[in-house]
Amino acid sequence: MKDEIKQVLIEWQEERIKNFFNRDYSLDYSDEINTVIGIRRCGKTYFLFQEIEKLIDKGIPPSHILYINFDDERLAEFKGSQLQLVLDAYFELYPENTGEQVYFFFDEIQSIDNWHLFVKRLYERKRFRIVITGSSAKLLGKEIATELRGRTLTLHFFPLNFKEFLGFKGFDLKPNIEYSQDRFPLIGYASEFIKFGGFPRVAQEESAHRKKSILKDYLDMIIFRDIVERYDIRNIHLLRAIINYLLANFASEFSVNSFIKKFKKEYQPNKVTVFNYFSYLEETGFLYYLPLFSFKVHQRYINKKNYIGDNGFINLLAFRGMEISGRLLENLIFTELNKREKTLFYYKDSRGYECDFLITEEESVKDAIQVTHKLTRENREREIRGLLSAMKAFSLPKGVIITSDQSETFRESGFDIQVIPYWQWMIQLH
Repeated sequence: MKDEIKQVLIEWQEERIKNFFNRDYSLDYSDEINTVIGIRRCGKTYFLFQEIEKLIDKGIPPSHILYINFDDERLAEFKGSQLQLVLDAYFELYPENTGEQVYFFFDEIQSIDNWHLFVKRLYERKRFRIVITGSSAKLLGKEIATELRGRTLTLHFFPLNFKEFLGFKGFDLKPNIEYSQDRFPLIGYASEFIKFGGFPRVAQEESAHRKKSILKDYLDMIIFRDIVERYDIRNIHLLRAIINYLLANFASEFSVNSFIKKFKKEYQPNKVTVFNYFSYLEETGFLYYLPLFSFKVHQRYINKKNYIGDNGFINLLAFRGMEISGRLLENLIFTELNKREKTLFYYKDSRGYECDFLITEEESVKDAIQVTHKLTRENREREIRGLLSAMKAFSLPKGVIITSDQSETFRESGFDIQVIPYWQWMIQLH
């Protein structure tokens, strides 16, 4: 086995990938373990390559860097008890590095049983810089929460945000582009992004059919590798019913009990089982909950809306009606804000007037955002009054309404309101 490990290490040194798209993330190399977690296929491995090249550019010799991907089929039979062989193989290849500071990049290490014991031992030696990656479901489990607590710096990694998506496509985002002819291809990319999301491999494909096929494969991997295999799920039909329910009812107020009630006759679901299944989907990064804003903490857990981690999954269902529906647009706005790790709530006052998003910083509400496909004569009053209710409640002088293609500014009841197309809002988002 040691010879196979040496071959893997040398092959990477000789053939390491240098041409890749740089993501808007970076790592801080300290004594703590850098843990990069995110949904499958969001680009974590290529991010490691990005970080490795940055280290080399700073003068770190490539021989002082160990990279190993435990998804390599040559390591398929690898056991946790054999992880010491990785160190032995490396220092036999580079004996001059014994006692030196070495950077270890362990990709998809969660595939190995008891990996955390090995990483913990390396950490305690205090001369290694350690980076580990894995899917959210497996690296957010008990190993990080217990065995490695206080020893990690966690970086939450996501599919491409819109600005990254444009760069990935080779599109030059010039200043004041919203006023130039270049806005038309920009709008075309925004339309693609809202329908198919930000997974890099999906963005590479031109064919809509092929995009959907890749997304279906990703969803199957989440279902079977991150949930069914990890938690020994037996009722796969119930799990798929939950996923279809979420895809049909995204960006809506939600409760697990409502699902149980709806499917009581068909599946006779056990309440604990259903709650567990929803929790597993949240762990993978497929599902996110948005709590209702309340100064009473328990209310935030009782009332919530659910969103899907990438719009591309939603497109797997047959969509009828407008190309950009209000809920599809709302889900996109949520994911863009979530990728920037904004602290978010939705708001509803005592009269039932609702505002889609509140952004908070340092225990204070900073922004209010309303999302609608189009402001029309029929919905204009409803959308504005929900936004105004939030602005008045938190003394916000300005609010935003995001639409598919409308743009205007006006004052209402002494407050400034900006109506902005979603593509323009996304390129301004920090």
